[in-house]
Amino acid sequence: MTTKSRPITLKSNAGKLSPSLSVNNTSLPAHSSTLSQQFADIIRRYKYHLQHIQRLLKETDKSYDEINETRVLTSGTTEFSLPKQENKFLLDKISTMQISKSDREYLDALKTRPLALIICSQTYSGKSRFVNELLNETLLPESPHINKNDVVRMVRIKNHATQGASLNIAGSFEWIDADIMYKPVSWTSVPREDLVVNGANNCRSLMDTDNVTDDFEQQETATLEIRKPLDLLNDDLQIVVTPSNQKLNMKQIYTQITENIVPIFIYIIDQEILSANDIDELRFFRSIVPNEPILFIRIDQSDNASSTSETPCVQTFRQLCDLGFLSFLSTETTDNTSDTTPLFQSDMIDNGLINFTHFLNYILKHIDRLMIRAVSILQRSHEICLDLFNDSAFDMARDILVTPKRLSYAREKEKNLYESLVALTNSKQNEIQKLILQAVDEMHEVLTDEACSLEIPGIELTDQLTVKHARDLKKCTSVIQEQILVRLNEIIANKLLDSINVLHDNYVGTLTRCLISLESSRDDDEAELSASKALQEILHSAYEVNLSLPTNSNLFQILIDRMKELFRTFSWHNFPRIDPEFKRSVALNMLNSLSEAKLAKSVCSQLNDRIRMSHDNFETLLKQLDHRHTDRLKSTEDKQQRVRKDCTPRIARLLLESTSLKDLIQYGLPKQGREIGRGQYGVVYDCKNWANHQSCVLKSVVPPDDRHWNDLALEFHYLRRIPEHPRIVQLIGSVIDYSDSDQTPVLLIMERLKRDLYGALKSRLEFSIRMHIALDVVEGLRYLHGLGLVHRDIKLKNVLLDEANRARITDLGFCKPEVMMSGSLVGTPIHMAPELFTSKYDHTVDVYAFGILFWYICSNGVKLPTNFDVCSSKDILWSAVKKGVRPERLMDFSDECWEIMTKCWDTEPSRRPYLGEVQENIEQILNTTRTTTTA
Repeated sequence: MTTKSRPITLKSNAGKLSPSLSVNNTSLPAHSSTLSQQFADIIRRYKYHLQHIQRLLKETDKSYDEINETRVLTSGTTEFSLPKQENKFLLDKISTMQISKSDREYLDALKTRPLALIICSQTYSGKSRFVNELLNETLLPESPHINKNDVVRMVRIKNHATQGASLNIAGSFEWIDADIMYKPVSWTSVPREDLVVNGANNCRSLMDTDNVTDDFEQQETATLEIRKPLDLLNDDLQIVVTPSNQKLNMKQIYTQITENIVPIFIYIIDQEILSANDIDELRFFRSIVPNEPILFIRIDQSDNASSTSETPCVQTFRQLCDLGFLSFLSTETTDNTSDTTPLFQSDMIDNGLINFTHFLNYILKHIDRLMIRAVSILQRSHEICLDLFNDSAFDMARDILVTPKRLSYAREKEKNLYESLVALTNSKQNEIQKLILQAVDEMHEVLTDEACSLEIPGIELTDQLTVKHARDLKKCTSVIQEQILVRLNEIIANKLLDSINVLHDNYVGTLTRCLISLESSRDDDEAELSASKALQEILHSAYEVNLSLPTNSNLFQILIDRMKELFRTFSWHNFPRIDPEFKRSVALNMLNSLSEAKLAKSVCSQLNDRIRMSHDNFETLLKQLDHRHTDRLKSTEDKQQRVRKDCTPRIARLLLESTSLKDLIQYGLPKQGREIGRGQYGVVYDCKNWANHQSCVLKSVVPPDDRHWNDLALEFHYLRRIPEHPRIVQLIGSVIDYSDSDQTPVLLIMERLKRDLYGALKSRLEFSIRMHIALDVVEGLRYLHGLGLVHRDIKLKNVLLDEANRARITDLGFCKPEVMMSGSLVGTPIHMAPELFTSKYDHTVDVYAFGILFWYICSNGVKLPTNFDVCSSKDILWSAVKKGVRPERLMDFSDECWEIMTKCWDTEPSRRPYLGEVQENIEQILNTTRTTTTA
């Protein structure tokens, strides 16, 4: 097949090569053996990366199952479980960590389904020409054997040791043994009658005669499957040729051709430009699957002069831009994590039958994007999980710290409240006595009138209205007394309630306001919320007092009995007439005999008894609550340790592997240059031009065991999560080199700076430059501390300088969030604070280390302090530091500089200054120096 080369000035996105796999950029004809070899390399690389992704997925699922079983991220089913709303929020966060159903289906599809080149075209002729050229044989018949209007069925081509063909009807039964359905064939080119659908009797030689159907529609949609030895289709690669002139709509065709495969769409343009029908079909395809890119390959070689000034190639390019497949500007993005955006832009290649280099580059990039999307799913899940661990660690640390203080605070406030309530109640006795007297005076006439009209049931009266028996007289008296007492109690209770409204507010309101204050300072502390709610319920149950109780309540029954004792006993020698006058007399005698003082004392006594009982009940319940919290906090501490030492390192290692695999696929292995330096845990090499960075360094670390793997993974995670900052060395990326079976080096690629502070001080620096360096270090530390991170290894070699002698902090190998620190002994001996040896320390260890670093900065040298130099071993040095030994003061130290050092390395962490204060003091020193120099 001969073709004529046509120059094209359009830029092809597919021309960019992946550094991890080189494709020969020289002219590569389709029949070259190199084509098959490079295609095989691409597919093998795809399988290799897919194996690592499946391994990471398996380990991720295993880790998540263990996390769910140990319940380190949930509160469990205890009395202190989170309320429904907060618990739902936590569960939603955990669910985002899990790999979604759609993402898992995508990962499973890559694992179980083969790659397939989906060949589409304007005409059948374009498809057959491209496939034959790609396979370097005339497998599909071309024009004139196949006419333009022939109905051509779908063709699937596979590699197999033996040649055979079959016709598969959609929806028919499946063979258990796949070899049975293939009929042996001897032809080298597919016969027309096996490919073209013009009647119901075609292809009977390829069908099972026992299951032949006369349904023309099924015959039309049947797929012709061909298998034969094809080197290009090794590693389970397939070619699918779409049907031509079929009546099926685009959606049905798409479903049929993409069933059980991972598609790579290729559209052959064999006409000068796209016709209206072609545009409609492409637009409809775009609406069905907007996220599928297509490689457009022009193979039209006609010499017909165009009616316009533009070449057919440019016209076609414009048409594809209008359809949204291509763009005049490069819109390619490195974010391939979402299935809602295109993996990358479609592309167009001119002269597709001349040179297959761009075609291979496109296939390579497309497969890389498939892998990047897959590994990004795992990476995103790992990041969310680690963020949850970090948030959980903060919550648990706060819970452990705050809960005992809140319980102590509540106990103290309740005691103060109890004492104040008792004092307040006692002080109200005179006021209550006045209320009783006022109530009697106001209701004197009303009560006596009510007594006169009172009907007394159950007594026998004579005609003279006298009682027959003494017991009836006693009953009359009791009924009248009872009525007067009930009415009097109602009146007194209402006045008492109105009068001591402030007492009621203090009674319940003060304690409620105390609880509101406690809750408002919790900052959504979910773990403590349940305990606080329980405490609130206890307080309400203990102090809920209603002074307007019904008359049958125990309190009022006691008051009535007490009040009865306060009245004089009535006695009559003769039975009086039970008339209104008698009733008035009984009522008046009772009211006149009332003792306001005794009644007020009785009321206050009842209130005090109630308060004391509530106080005792509260103390008992609070002790129970304290015991329950003690058990819960012990469990919380265990969870915190498990998160710190087990869960976080394990997921961090998975994140390191997923991120490194993504960088490897996207940018390839970095080229290792000359050695720059060596450290305790790795070697640093020069590295040029990796991931669009022209100058960087490569830190190669070979972790000897799991502990070092975990430490490296945590360093990588925390450094990677730090937003870009001018005072922190930037991490560019990471790659794990799996090529060596004996050892697996982890390559951390970081930006390159000129030198470290150790080398700079050896050559000596001006004072103002050194003060600027100190300010840069303080700024970097303040930024880390603001993120909740502690560096734990501030020293000369971990401060790098750029060309302008501006400092950046590096080597965050020991850097961790403060709540994640488990008390391990880390750091460089002379920079280590004394509390590091007690395993209980916080961010102030960085302030101590800066004090030692500032001593070197002020000394303008790297010589060890004499007080430390006399120590012959680390143990002796550590013992001296714990005893208070610090670097000596040199002659050229100013008082201001010496004061900064001594405050920073104070033995007591709480007395060390804030870094903001240190920054202000150094700025004052620098300003003073400038003023002196100017003067």
